[in-house]
Amino acid sequence: MNKARLTAMLVLVFVTITCHVGSSSAQSVPGTWLAGDLHVHTTYSHDSYGGPSDTNTGPEEVYTLGQSVEAQFTIASVRGLDYLAITDHDDITSQSDPEWGAGGVIAIPGYEISLEGHAQMLGATKIYPKGDDLLSVRQLAAAIRGAKGIFQVNHPANGSTDWPHDTDWSYGYTVKPDTVEVWNISRLYQPPMPSGSSNDDAIAYWEGWLDRGARIGATGGSDNHWVSTAALQGPGQPTTWVFAEDTTMAAVLEGLERGRTFISSQPPAYSGTELYLEGDVRRDGSWAAMVGDVVDREVPLRVRVLGAPGAMLRVVGDGGEEWFDPVLVNGATFEHVFDAPSVATWVRAEVFYPDLEGPRELTCEDLVGSETTYCRNQLAVMAMTSAIFLR
Repeated sequence: MNKARLTAMLVLVFVTITCHVGSSSAQSVPGTWLAGDLHVHTTYSHDSYGGPSDTNTGPEEVYTLGQSVEAQFTIASVRGLDYLAITDHDDITSQSDPEWGAGGVIAIPGYEISLEGHAQMLGATKIYPKGDDLLSVRQLAAAIRGAKGIFQVNHPANGSTDWPHDTDWSYGYTVKPDTVEVWNISRLYQPPMPSGSSNDDAIAYWEGWLDRGARIGATGGSDNHWVSTAALQGPGQPTTWVFAEDTTMAAVLEGLERGRTFISSQPPAYSGTELYLEGDVRRDGSWAAMVGDVVDREVPLRVRVLGAPGAMLRVVGDGGEEWFDPVLVNGATFEHVFDAPSVATWVRAEVFYPDLEGPRELTCEDLVGSETTYCRNQLAVMAMTSAIFLR
């Protein structure tokens, strides 16, 4: 073998084992896992006060004191995030702020659009014409996709304690998104107070798309507006990890479009749990398939958990059904290999700590009725993945 050919082979081997610094990933696909937040607001939003010079929020709402663009990027940097999406309500002023992308954090442009429910226009560098009728929303989704952006349904169960009869995203399954925000704010906050998002029901909405044969990724977002909530609900709480081919805005958006995501309750600097769902398509231990990919149903599957000792791992598939009883995560680094059922079409993984869900559901409803989701929703979820699809 000549020297040039040997060099080329060594370069190829090096490229195919690229992985996120600080992760023990064995992923044999070129790229890197990037941590970030896809739903953060600044004082340019109408519901976040920015001081006496604020032109869209008055001093009577001083309790909504919000963060500047610089502050949000700085917090993201300190918390170990690689990217951050500023998504103010129907506003992109943040993109011309001199501190846009401060701290070396990859800046994802976009905005949150108010329709019959909220959607995220990720990658948008302009405000698109809108209407809230079905045809207009479909055209809006097509327009942002045409600009290589992402149309995301935000918190579809916002304020709901009676899902699916009471929904925030009134279009249901008539407008196909690219991603669904299944985890909005901390899961410790439940409707009706202090949070408006029932994340368990948002997951059920997303899984409904998977059951319909759609390949759509799951995301999370802190939805941070105010300084007062930043400690427990600031950038990265939760964190959306995206597998990207390189460290650019375009690569993050492409990773989202491909469904290559998992969500952690905390950012990297707070030791957030990492959760990888993989498939050994070559049957050689390389585990080359990941979330968002389509693999043969006979391919061995593996879940890797980093940073959740003592938690429980569950694997969920079609119809939201668990494939087997939850498995104890018995170390800081944990792996579990399993096979798919013969009729499965998708699978996702989730790590959680026991939170008395059963006793809460049995007793809480009798005490307070059905006017809160604290009785039935999972609270102590540490991480969850998007799906691998099976053929």
